[in-house]
Amino acid sequence: MSLTTPDKIRSLQRKLYCKAKAEPTFRFYLLYDKICREDILDHAYRLARFNAGAPGVDGMTFARIEEQGLEAWLAGLRAELVSKTYRPDPVRRVMIPKANGGERPLGIPTIRDRVIQTAAKIVIEPIFEADFEDNAYGYRPTRGAVDAVKEVHRHLCRGYADVVDADLSKYFDTIPHSELIKSVARRVVDRNVLRLIKMWLRAPIEERDADETRRMSGGERNTRGTPQGGVASPLLANIYMNRFLKHWRLTESGDTFRAHVVSYADDCVPRTYQRKEVRCRARDGGRSSGAGRQGQAPNHRKLRRSRAVVVSIAEKAGHDPVRCGSERRAKANRR
Repeated sequence: MSLTTPDKIRSLQRKLYCKAKAEPTFRFYLLYDKICREDILDHAYRLARFNAGAPGVDGMTFARIEEQGLEAWLAGLRAELVSKTYRPDPVRRVMIPKANGGERPLGIPTIRDRVIQTAAKIVIEPIFEADFEDNAYGYRPTRGAVDAVKEVHRHLCRGYADVVDADLSKYFDTIPHSELIKSVARRVVDRNVLRLIKMWLRAPIEERDADETRRMSGGERNTRGTPQGGVASPLLANIYMNRFLKHWRLTESGDTFRAHVVSYADDCVPRTYQRKEVRCRARDGGRSSGAGRQGQAPNHRKLRRSRAVVVSIAEKAGHDPVRCGSERRAKANRR
């Protein structure tokens, strides 16, 4: 089962990206028919199959789908999309342990929902990739955690020696749906695509107690959160986070606070020249401070107090990080 993106799909993605990059205010209005394409649904299934994962609330597995007939299963899925009768299943919630001893909720959609979310992501991701800020590294096609670390290191070598390691508390669980949809609609106005996203955001959440008692939450009345574990959730979280990163750039906050921000999903690392300049935008007990005050309107999130840490790299490493770049170049020249 090949995971290589077919040329026809790659061509579509390239056209969407180039159009979005060339026209930053253009709003795309004909995308739903692309999500319904047979080749895109087939490729979406292959990607979902590769990522594997546990079954959703219906207990359906990839093995059973293929045993019963993949072609017929995909045809049925496409028919639901074309007729607009598709409705997402409830999301199965499980709790997974965290390194600090706590637990993190993980939402597991059914395979049918994962495939359709993947198909939507194939189509709309190139549009938003054209808009994402350069200092965002989480859940992006050609970027990763290693790239974020390298960017932090580059700034350390330029003398930005104080690092604020910050984690946004319950970020995925608290994203407001109304503001998120507005962020999506700045680029995508196809009402059928927006309807899909709204349905995923409002899908009921199923939990089971130790005695297998079934509990339901969320649903139509839910106004916040996009479940971690869903295929579309990382992209939607990036779209919302981009508001803050764009605001930081446009208001020249980096110059004001002599700082740079490196973002990886809900983790951000502002770096500054001097510790007295580090005024990370935290809201603690209703009090706001520092640079974050400028970002409060576009993006209200709380910093997790247990994870907001200020570190002076120069003090911990016992050397001047400003020198590391010139020292590295000198060593390279000696070779």
